[in-house]
Amino acid sequence: MLYGTRKELNKKLKRAFGDTEKFALLVWSRETIIGVAEDMTELEADRILEEIGGAGSGDHAEEGISFGTVLELLAGLRAAPAMVSVPAALLELVSGWAERCLNEQDALAWKAGGDTPETVTRGHAALTALKQFTKA
Repeated sequence: MLYGTRKELNKKLKRAFGDTEKFALLVWSRETIIGVAEDMTELEADRILEEIGGAGSGDHAEEGISFGTVLELLAGLRAAPAMVSVPAALLELVSGWAERCLNEQDALAWKAGGDTPETVTRGHAALTALKQFTKA
């Protein structure tokens, strides 16, 4: 399978096929992919196009690439947790600020005679999970 811009694909096709060789070319575009699911974003469509294009040249021959395939790829994309990379020092700095802000909110609630707000509890749980994740 091929993935890329028209210009990139023209070069690949020129190298792969002779001037008189016959072949079938099926095209999936961002618009075609987005048309499969109403709530699909352009970023999701681009990732699906890249995944389709990354399939081996014979991997699609038996079952093809259908709307069902695109929906399966979308479901897998949405089920996968989004991951980012940030410098550890920056993450530590931002986490420290977040923890201090949560503690200040908690202290204000206690001074006012209230319990720890749910948002503070959830924030501390998220920071704890983040710390555990970064240890792994």
